[in-house]
Amino acid sequence: MENVQPGTGNATEQPVPYNLIKDGPNDERLTAPEMGHLWEMYLYNGSVKCQLQYFTAKAEDPEIRGVLEFALQTKTTRLDKITKMFNTVGFPVPHGFTDEDVEPNAKRLYSDSFMLVYIRNIINFELVESMMGLTRAIRTDVKEYFNASIDESQDLLKKADEVLLRKGVFVKPLNFPLPDRIEYVYQDTFYGGLTGDKRPISSLEVTHVYTRLQTKMLERTLVLGFSQAVQSQKVQKLLSKGKQMIDKQIEGWSKILQDEDFPLPVTWEHQITDSSESPFSDKLIIFTVLTMMRNSIILLGISLANCSRLDIVTAFSASIVKLQAYTKDILDLMINSGWLEKIPQTIDRMEIINQKQ
Repeated sequence: MENVQPGTGNATEQPVPYNLIKDGPNDERLTAPEMGHLWEMYLYNGSVKCQLQYFTAKAEDPEIRGVLEFALQTKTTRLDKITKMFNTVGFPVPHGFTDEDVEPNAKRLYSDSFMLVYIRNIINFELVESMMGLTRAIRTDVKEYFNASIDESQDLLKKADEVLLRKGVFVKPLNFPLPDRIEYVYQDTFYGGLTGDKRPISSLEVTHVYTRLQTKMLERTLVLGFSQAVQSQKVQKLLSKGKQMIDKQIEGWSKILQDEDFPLPVTWEHQITDSSESPFSDKLIIFTVLTMMRNSIILLGISLANCSRLDIVTAFSASIVKLQAYTKDILDLMINSGWLEKIPQTIDRMEIINQKQ
C-alpha cells in the first residue's frame, strides 16, 4: 500500500546499516521468518496493549484487574524488546497502534468476566505464533524473545484459570466415557458420510468441535459489542456480515454436538452492556477482527488434521473458505482506509529493471 509511511521508532542504539552486515558465521541480519514473525507480533502486541489499557481501566473485580494488569505489563515489555531488535539492525519500526487508538475513559462495553475469558482465549494465538517463531529463529535475541513470550503466556494462562475457577465462570472441557478395550479400524465407514448413519464421534473430534464452538461464541460476543460501538458505517456493515457468518458456523457445529447428545458451550451475549460509546478506534477494531479471523483459520487447520469423520471435515473446510473470503473483505476495507501497513517484502527485480529502460 503506497500511502503508508515507514515507521519512526526512536532508536536508543546506533543502528547497524542493514546492507553492510556480511554473510558468515556472525551474520546478524534478521532472517525472513524472524522479520515476518517479529513484525506481525509487534502489530499484534500493540493492538492487545490498547485493549488491555481499556480493560484494566474498566475492571472492577480486584483479582480480574490484577491478571489484566499483568497481561498489560507483558505487552509493554514485548513491544520494547521488538523495538530494540529492530533498531539494532536498522529495521523501520511499524506504526502499529498508539494511545490515540484507545479511550480508557469510555463507558464499559463488556463485563469483567468476559474481558478475562477473551484475554485467556487469545493466549492460544500467542502460544501458536510464539512456538512457530521460536522454531524458525536463528538469532539468540530472537530466540530469547519467543522463549520469554511462551513463559509469560503460560504464566498468564495459569493466573487467568485460577481466577476464573474461583469466580465459577471457568468453562471446563467435556467429559468422555472411558473405553473398556483396545480396538482397531477395519472398515472405511470410519470416515462416515454427510448423510445417514455416522460412527460415534471420537474424543479428539468432540474436543475440536467443542473448542471451536467456544471460540466462535466469544468471537460473536466481541463482534456484537464492537458493532454497537463502532463509528464508521462501513466498518459496522462489515462487522454485521461477520456476525452472520459466525452465526451460521455456530449453528452448523452445534448440530454436530447435539446429534451426539453433548451440551453446548455457554454464550456470552449477556456480558455486553448497552453502551454505544466506542473505546477503540475503527482501525483497532477492524484489525482485532482480522487477527481473530486469521487465528480461527489457523486453529481450524489444526482441528482438520485431527478429525476424520466426513461431516466434521466438510464443515471445518467450508468454514475456512468462508473465513478466507471474509478476511479479504477486511483487508480491502483496511487498504481503502489507509490502515494496512505493508509487511516486509522481497525486492521487486522487474520493477528495478523496468525503471532503467
